[in-house]
Amino acid sequence: MAEEAISAGQWAALFDLDGVLIDSSEIHAGSWVQVFRPYGIELPPERLHRQEGRRSLDIAYGIIEDFGLKITRSALDELIERKREIYRRSAPRGLRTDATAALEILGTAGWILGLVTGSVRKNVETALHGDELGVFDVVITAESYSRSKPDPEPYLTACREIGVVPARCVVIENAPLGIASACAAGMRVVALTSTLPESDLQGADAVIDDLTELPQLLRSFRQA
Repeated sequence: MAEEAISAGQWAALFDLDGVLIDSSEIHAGSWVQVFRPYGIELPPERLHRQEGRRSLDIAYGIIEDFGLKITRSALDELIERKREIYRRSAPRGLRTDATAALEILGTAGWILGLVTGSVRKNVETALHGDELGVFDVVITAESYSRSKPDPEPYLTACREIGVVPARCVVIENAPLGIASACAAGMRVVALTSTLPESDLQGADAVIDDLTELPQLLRSFRQA
């Protein structure tokens, strides 16, 4: 499969989910704030935005270590599941309008489309219905890999699934850890200022404010 994709000159666009395809960053942050507040921990949303892309367990461990919280593993598992339940009750339903348009244009232009997220599959299926998920040639969730962003494994896993080399993959991200993951995987990165300002999105090849800008930008990457 890899040889066919490469010889055909195919390119892939790999999208993060939260804050890129759906407006969920504030909901995730608010869910974390709620579950840690009973422990006397107040989490600034900006801190949580910068952790986007990591799996829930990794985010929770980081908070526990930073605040010196003593908690059993069973209590931690319950906290994470409670956070997910809070999120799913308020999760957005459906793709952003600009995401729908960009995906349609890219798919028509022959781009292979991938979704690479730190969210569990159940959260993804809560936000996106079957037809929307069906747009993607590959869907990589937290269950698909062992090392989360900023490790390159999530994006390299997508590469293996679709048979496209990293040099022909462009990642669309909105958070520093996702950008670092894609760069470590040897991919180009387009950063979206949906959650954080451009100053926090260092390392990206380009920065955009809206996904309507994406198709023309990716066309220029492919022609370069």
